[in-house]
Parts: sequence; C-alpha cells; structure tokens
Amino acid sequence: MNLSMQNKTRLAFVLMAIVAAMAIYKARQAGDGSIRFKVRDNAAYGYGTTYSNSYMHVKAFLDDNPQVDTLVLHRMPGTKDSHNNLRIARLIRERGLKTHLMKNSVIASGAVDLFIAGSERTMECGALVGVHSWSVGKFISPKDMGRDDSQVLHERFLQDMGVDPAFYVFTREAAEPENMHYMTLDEIDRFGLLTQTPDCE
Repeated sequence: MNLSMQNKTRLAFVLMAIVAAMAIYKARQAGDGSIRFKVRDNAAYGYGTTYSNSYMHVKAFLDDNPQVDTLVLHRMPGTKDSHNNLRIARLIRERGLKTHLMKNSVIASGAVDLFIAGSERTMECGALVGVHSWSVGKFISPKDMGRDDSQVLHERFLQDMGVDPAFYVFTREAAEPENMHYMTLDEIDRFGLLTQTPDCE
C-alpha cells in the first residue's frame, strides 16, 4: 500500500469516527429520556424523566421562557432522583405555574409530584396518573422501613401543595415498586390532586 492509499484509509477512518460521534451525540440529546419541554404560546408540554441534573435544566428553561404559565405534562414516567424532583416541584409552585393533563397524558411516580405542584391543577378525562411504592435497591421498600425521613419530607410537601398528606401512604400501598396503580377519578378527587374536577360521566 503506497503512502497516498494509507492517507486515504486514515482519512476514511477519521471521517467514520466523526460521523459516529455526531450520531451518538444527537441520539443522546434527542433520546436520553431526560425531562424536556416544547413551548406553544403560554404553555410548555413536558416529556421525560427527571435526573440529578434536571433542576438546573428546568430552572434555565423557565428563566428563558417567562411567558409560560402552564405546564402540560404529557408523557412523564417519573424520576431517578427524588430529592431533585421535589426541588423542581417546589420551583413550579414558586413560579406560580398551573399544571394540566390532556386526555392522552400519562404521568407516573415522581411526575405526579410535579403535577401536584401546580397552583391550579386540571385534567381531561382519559388522562392516566400512576402511583406505586418506591424502593431502595432490589428488596427494600418503605413497608420494610416504617416511617422514615422520606415519608416526613413527602407528607410536608403534600401539605404545602394543598394535597392530603395521606396520599403518600396511599401511593406506598397502591402497588409494589415494580408495578403501577393507575388512579381512578374518585381516588384523585379524594386526596385533592385536582383544583377542578372534570365531569367524566
């Protein structure tokens, strides 16, 4: 192989590496599952999961979009960092944002805390609100630990948001960590998750 052919081969490998790196970067940006919003007028449509770095992302988003007064939670499966998820929830309340669920919204676990944080909380008939117990590792759940700091923290949060603190125990007992219980409208109403209940007859 002459020098020219070696240079061409090296160049081809370099170009392939650059293309692969760009593809990986784009995939991570578009599909890593982190919380993200799409703005339409004064509403922001939410998708994804919250992580340990999500608080700063959400704060920056809200700072950059002061016209947003409503968060429409669309497809949000939960959180990987409960502490920072609650920080985001309190930020939502601090900003006075309303939260809304569309008829095809599906929120679960930690995303329910974000919904609860709304100064006004509304939903359309058909929206799904999923709750379950959390776990530490594979085998330890709140049922194994009794009343702990997490329960005290969450009950205080619920009370501050105007939701019945008993909702925390309900979520623990509604389903195991690996399962999900989708709440009925009666259950949603019982714990005060909505500020306006829809007529879903």
